Amino acid sequence: MKDMKELPVYRHRQEILDALAKNQVIIVESPTGSGKTTQLPIILHEAGYSQTGVIGITQPRRIATLSVSDFIRKQIDSSPGTSFVGYKMRFSDTTTHDTRIKVMTDGILLQELKADPMLSRYSVILVDEAHERSLNIDFILGLLKQILEQRSDFKVLISSATINTGIFSRFFNNAPVISIDARVHPVEIIYLSVENSNQIDTLVNTITSIVTQTVTEKGGDILIFLPGEFEIKTCIQNLLSSPVGNSLFIIPLFGRLSREDQEKVFIPTPNAKTKIVVATNIAETSITIDGIKVVIDSGLAKMNFYNQKDFTSSLVPLPVSRSSCDQRAGRAGRTAPGKCYRLYGKKDYDSRNTYTLEEIQRTDLSEVILRMSDLGILEYETFPFISPPKTSAISSAEKTLRFIGAIDQERYLTSIGEQMVKFPLPPRQSRVIVEGMLHYPDVMQEVIMAVSFLTSKTPFIFPPGEEDAARAAHKSLNSPEYGDFVMYLQLFSLYEHIALSRKDSFCKERYLDRQCMDEILNVNEQLSEIVSEIGFPLTHGGSVRDYLCCLASGLLQYVCCRMRGNVYKSLTADMIYIHPGSAWFRDLPQYILAGEIVQTSRLYARSVSPLRPEWLEQIHPGLEKKFAGLGRHDEGRQERRDSFVSSKNEGRGKKIASDRKTRKDSPDSRPQRPAFQDKQNGQGQDSQDGHQFSIYGHTYPVIKDKALAKDASLVVIPWDDLPVLKQANDKAAQRPRNFRVAVMYKGFAMHPGDKFFNALELVGKVNVSRGIQEKPPSGSYSVYDGSDLEEKLEVLLAPCKMKKDMQTLGFITLDTNGQGLYYFTAGKNCFEALDNSIYALGQLVDELRRTNLGATAKNTALLYRKLLSAFDA
Repeated sequence: MKDMKELPVYRHRQEILDALAKNQVIIVESPTGSGKTTQLPIILHEAGYSQTGVIGITQPRRIATLSVSDFIRKQIDSSPGTSFVGYKMRFSDTTTHDTRIKVMTDGILLQELKADPMLSRYSVILVDEAHERSLNIDFILGLLKQILEQRSDFKVLISSATINTGIFSRFFNNAPVISIDARVHPVEIIYLSVENSNQIDTLVNTITSIVTQTVTEKGGDILIFLPGEFEIKTCIQNLLSSPVGNSLFIIPLFGRLSREDQEKVFIPTPNAKTKIVVATNIAETSITIDGIKVVIDSGLAKMNFYNQKDFTSSLVPLPVSRSSCDQRAGRAGRTAPGKCYRLYGKKDYDSRNTYTLEEIQRTDLSEVILRMSDLGILEYETFPFISPPKTSAISSAEKTLRFIGAIDQERYLTSIGEQMVKFPLPPRQSRVIVEGMLHYPDVMQEVIMAVSFLTSKTPFIFPPGEEDAARAAHKSLNSPEYGDFVMYLQLFSLYEHIALSRKDSFCKERYLDRQCMDEILNVNEQLSEIVSEIGFPLTHGGSVRDYLCCLASGLLQYVCCRMRGNVYKSLTADMIYIHPGSAWFRDLPQYILAGEIVQTSRLYARSVSPLRPEWLEQIHPGLEKKFAGLGRHDEGRQERRDSFVSSKNEGRGKKIASDRKTRKDSPDSRPQRPAFQDKQNGQGQDSQDGHQFSIYGHTYPVIKDKALAKDASLVVIPWDDLPVLKQANDKAAQRPRNFRVAVMYKGFAMHPGDKFFNALELVGKVNVSRGIQEKPPSGSYSVYDGSDLEEKLEVLLAPCKMKKDMQTLGFITLDTNGQGLYYFTAGKNCFEALDNSIYALGQLVDELRRTNLGATAKNTALLYRKLLSAFDA
């Protein structure tokens, strides 16, 4: 091990200790690579803080919890069998009463506060990576502030990258900030405005050009920032097939990788090779990769947003803040002067938000609110959050918790809630287990298995270049009658009983992550122990009906009813579609249970199992009547959200009154009312005469055309403006109310009458490269029509004239009869065309592989993956 005393943090050792002696709180800021994460605990230990109590270190990620604990243990010569240094995270604990340096995930500290509200065992808490401003970090900071007011001997050290540390200082009464100077070399910033950068092909082609040039010039190792796993894999494939592919040592880095795979980024670059790390924003501040001299920044990251109205989440690729852009560029200047290629313009950079929107402002607060009630904190609105959440977000979390019976009208835990908080799980998942304990004891073990899958990372992996084989392997695990939730049980049983020596080969053959499968088994064991400690027997062998009814009762918000065609509704959300990757995409049961409902271009139900109509009364009294009363479109939506159904269980969902009124947000309904008051912030407003509409600095005509939309006025937006509007909308701090539009392309309308936000999602999905098609390709095709079918697939999702409506464009769709024949149609809705084409292409890829038509299979699979990228965009 190299001499840690040479790290920059040690130059400030005495300054840190002196400041902490004089103040209860200090903030230490420094760039990545200064040694603050691993050495600050050592400095505190050497100064005697481990003699007066436990030194606690919180980490936002499990992988960091393990690696930091291991590094500190080795540095102070604590052998693996001793417990002076230990870690604790959900379902894994190496600490004992003798542990003096304790590394834990931030969620563990929140759990400990219930039993020890004053953290009396701790002398100091070090909150690491505080700049990430996760929901748990913000909650912890508020709780620590309250403890500091009552414990004069207690110390808090906040460790952060150089991102807005002033906000921490102000929150803790102007606590001192100590800046650690890490040597930083100059980084040349090169702006490249990439047209259609939202399209994956354009993005990776630009990146490949930069990499090729850098390798040719021997410019050093390269770090590439991309928004997600799919983009990373697509980029890697493109780089490997490039002229310099053989000279590249490429390593992906994203959250779903195992710890071992993530740590491959630290492998030294082989001789005569250039290391290429292709990463998500996980590489912004959390790790230091030696030797990086060039950064290529897409300027994008996927962020999770929670919709408080329909209780669904979406993972949205968005432009990152200027502070994130600067952090990314800084990766290139750690060991030598470097370059940063930004795949966006200087004007774009200058227009971005200064800092990333805190998680507390964009995610579901139900878990934090439940924890607050458990701690006896009932005045949610006055809790000292460093960035207080919106009242509407708190209200949404309350409604969710009342809906599942966890809290009462006075915000106290119900008897159901008291059982739920015993499990280290999100509220909906702990509610499922409690439902099993109360009403379905015969399937208790099966229910715990299902929750173990829901709460863990997915074990289903798609290695680069093997995605289609992986999809086929996963498909072979399906339960054709009962869907994903029964498949979980079958997979769990197979893996649990297989010999230890065969587990690796079992996972490899079925494209499963061994570490994730072991984690699921571990979670199952820990949850089973908690249930046993509560005093409930772990029985099993009940009926599939009871198993699915138990899950549906606990996950009631994810029970969906088919309203028309392929459109479903839940009790809280409208316009839900089964994910095209699901085995139930075409079968369309009347009722389904989803493991999650997520927003991409539409709301999609994932992890689907069918429910039989005769089960509904068992799942929830009156549920069938409730679904029968739902309107065909938007009517009744507010009623469903604000008047949750009552329950046979204590406290589940008493009626919640609301004074909100349904609004029609269209230019026609309120022509004189501005959508926003301040145009400088990129917001829009109606013109005074009602015939024009301004949005993000662009003005468009408003028309009424009954041929396009019967009753609505439409804002007419040219197709070429959509990418600009989408980019502005992605970056806007505030967004306009929704309104209806007609997108015009070469004199024809796309999606007339659709809402503005939906229309923006057309960007990157419509295949305008082929122009307008007169009609879809005719005839039907089988897998043996190889090259002919491949040629026809080039017009997939291209705009197409419609026979019965000459003003409106449709979109060319690949469809299948399910019996080996494929044909092309044109549908008015691009998103349905995309869904159906993904499904049909998936079937086609499977057939091509079975018939060993290699070349056609490979090309079709590439198209399939390209559509999937559009689908997830």
